Amino acid sequence: MNAWQLVLFGVASFGMSVFSGISGGGGGFIITPLAIFLGLTPAQAISSGKFNGLATTIGSLSSLRAKPGSRIRKRYIAAMMLLAFVVGLFVPYIIRGFDSRYYRITLGFILLAMIPILHLKKVGHETHHLSNIQKGVGSVLLTGSLFLQGAFSGGLGSLVNIVLMGMMGQTANEAHITKRWSQLVLNITIIVGILGDHFIVWSVAVVGVCTNLVGAHLGGRIATHKGNEFAMRTLLSLMAVAAIFLIVSAL
Repeated sequence: MNAWQLVLFGVASFGMSVFSGISGGGGGFIITPLAIFLGLTPAQAISSGKFNGLATTIGSLSSLRAKPGSRIRKRYIAAMMLLAFVVGLFVPYIIRGFDSRYYRITLGFILLAMIPILHLKKVGHETHHLSNIQKGVGSVLLTGSLFLQGAFSGGLGSLVNIVLMGMMGQTANEAHITKRWSQLVLNITIIVGILGDHFIVWSVAVVGVCTNLVGAHLGGRIATHKGNEFAMRTLLSLMAVAAIFLIVSAL
């Protein structure tokens, strides 16, 4: 990328990191396709974007606080961090041979289909209890979501939030905090695994880290103040914009 492209990437990265800090995910929906549009290969965009994800995680956790009455389940966090580490060991093999076009089209339509369901079910607004069968299915979906997030980036971390809310009974705020801790382990593991492959564009990574640390910290403060319903509205709006962007950019 040349200078003006880096500036454009930095501005977009900051804006999307604020939204990601509020909603718990989704910034990569725009940033990964944008990086490809600006000249990076899919592997470079995803690999360099892992630094964005790491910075967003740190920035969010520095300002996120559980809402009064929320119960952050530490055993969930510990289990997800372990799962994220295992997933992260396999992801570099997927990144090396990645083609983004079909994944973007498929993901775009999946997101559009999920929006009305999440809205009507009011997923993430309040904690709810689920059966052991639902939690078992949720565990399988959670593993798949973590794998998709790590391998394909592009904002797929939102799928982790959705599974935590819809299948594990967490609120948007609880899911956001839980996901961020697993994301910390996942991104570090993947970065270590791809360091020797020369996919990382360091100028892009540095710009992404600087903008995402600040933006995600700001977004986390807004999420803590505004609450679960605001976070869910932000997430659904971001999913709608991202779905259209993904489909159009792949055609």
